[in-house]
Amino acid sequence: MSARTGRGIMVMLLLAAGCGSGGYGKGNNQGGGSAGAAGGANGSAGGAPAAGGATVSGAAGSGVAGDGTYSPGTAGGGWAGSSGGATSSAGAGGGSGTGEGGVAGTTWLMPPSFPPALAPPAGATVKLHAHAVGAQIYTCSASAADNADGGAGVDGGATTYAWVFKAPDAKLYDSSGTQVGTHGAGPSWTWRDGSVANGVKVAELNAPAADAISWLLLRVASTSGAGLLSDATYVHRLNTAGGKAPATGCDATTVGTDTRSGYSADYYFYAGGGASAWLTAPEVPSAIAVPTDVRLAVHDRASGMQIYNCAASDGAGGGAGTTTYAWTFKAPDALLVDMNFVPVAMHGAGPSWTSTDGSVVVAHELARVDAPRADAVPWLLLKELSTTGPGVFSQVAFVQRVNTSGGVAPTTGCDASTVNTLVRVPYSADYYFYVPINQPDVGAGG
Repeated sequence: MSARTGRGIMVMLLLAAGCGSGGYGKGNNQGGGSAGAAGGANGSAGGAPAAGGATVSGAAGSGVAGDGTYSPGTAGGGWAGSSGGATSSAGAGGGSGTGEGGVAGTTWLMPPSFPPALAPPAGATVKLHAHAVGAQIYTCSASAADNADGGAGVDGGATTYAWVFKAPDAKLYDSSGTQVGTHGAGPSWTWRDGSVANGVKVAELNAPAADAISWLLLRVASTSGAGLLSDATYVHRLNTAGGKAPATGCDATTVGTDTRSGYSADYYFYAGGGASAWLTAPEVPSAIAVPTDVRLAVHDRASGMQIYNCAASDGAGGGAGTTTYAWTFKAPDALLVDMNFVPVAMHGAGPSWTSTDGSVVVAHELARVDAPRADAVPWLLLKELSTTGPGVFSQVAFVQRVNTSGGVAPTTGCDASTVNTLVRVPYSADYYFYVPINQPDVGAGG
């Protein structure tokens, strides 16, 4: 299908920090020994469960101390463990010691909670996790300020200096502290079996720690080799510590020089949900299944807000009862992107979806089911009410909303003092658009 043309929609993937709750990835804990002892280098079964409330020993070191190697439970790469007490699961097959075994007090393949804006698309599941310890490399660069007449500062404009990111340089470790790969320019990740994944940043949010580099979602643009990274589709950079550029030291005397800022991070590698699966209909509960006489035509990924209004209601009616207050859903407000994370549509009140080609579909809800995550808005089946304009949405008959993250209404804050005020709750979701089975394609939808 032909590509959609843009109309200047602003990319909104780089949402503000603190944007809601974690994303949902089906099967993220596969092979992870829940509270088990560390799986062996060859993927042996997780050991006995940790005692309730016990933690993995070791400080939450940023990885900048020592010689840059990673040793679980020691400063310079170890992290504080979460509570134990859960039953132990067997570690998954080791993949030559890639760290899929269980780790006491935590689950190696389970990412920490992250905001909806960083959630990967439907179908993506974690297959590998590596802890990185190394450095973020910055180069001191000079730039000339603009002159008062608007020209470049080549005849008097003040020159400014700043550290500019150049490349990462880190070693990757499995759950037992064994090095399994490296991370370098590109960005790229090289596993010890020779496979390589090259990424492209698609979403970025500030880290919870003010002195740490941002958390990222990256799309794998290419791979090489036949090893464990050969089918990687997305990469998360989470749990970052350190790595920010220095605040000083870049000036006329250091232009062109590099500096290394020590950092650590956890990288989660996903398989599935990539280009080959983008136009595959998702598996959904029967309650929100589409009819058999339609086919999938468009799949877009949404990131944005669910908007709620604080409303008052008289419980007894007629003005005589006790007034209650509750957040009521008003409208969505989200940007939709295709499989390359290029903006292709907006989602708004109606609910409606407006493509960059000008076509619009308005729909109403037919059915809903609870999302797998308690903190995510429901999965939906919607039927078209109207369409306008020629384009990708002109023939849409049904819409599914799945793989939701975040977006649930607040449980507090709505009272007499906040009536008619609005709150915006971050969310993300995958939208699948279906057309009658005999309709020709009218454009690409990602």
